[in-house]
Amino acid sequence: MRYNLVSSLHKLPLAIKVNIIHEDIMKALKIVFVSLGLLTLSSCTIYDNNVEGDADLVYSSTINIHSNDFTYVDDYITMAEYGWDNLDEEMVDFGLVHGYLRFEGTTAWHALPFSVPFENDLVNLRYQFDVGTFNLLLEGEVAGNNQANADLFHNDILRVIAIPPSAIVRGKGIDYRNYQQVIELYGLDDID
Repeated sequence: MRYNLVSSLHKLPLAIKVNIIHEDIMKALKIVFVSLGLLTLSSCTIYDNNVEGDADLVYSSTINIHSNDFTYVDDYITMAEYGWDNLDEEMVDFGLVHGYLRFEGTTAWHALPFSVPFENDLVNLRYQFDVGTFNLLLEGEVAGNNQANADLFHNDILRVIAIPPSAIVRGKGIDYRNYQQVIELYGLDDID
């Protein structure tokens, strides 16, 4: 014979009924709160920042690209070198450095590296950086198109954002290739 607690409750004194119901409600609430707590922890943004003072500054630089910025490396590659003192050893080794490109006359920003078909070539614009320098590299698939490829990016805008290790935000949903999300997350001004 199966024991049915609900049908037996009417035979128990009121104090015991209240206590049984109270325990069941408390168990249910405990499960709900633990579940909500786990959900909150799994979706929160974690700020990994144990440094005080000015070490948390996020740096940004804007460069108007000119075709004559690029120098010949070989038949496929040209490079533009831009000095930037904010790229120190700690930033290079442990920080985040991102480049974004805005074509002349547009408002959309594109994360680098970026590829664009151009005439009979596919042009790749990528970057590299080291202590004190940020380089743009133009690489085509057709030999000898260096000047035409450099002309493609003449008067476009490059924005470099450098985030020190103490200010890096890690969490679900953060896309550092998304320019708008990055400037909003770090409180940077947009560029007109």
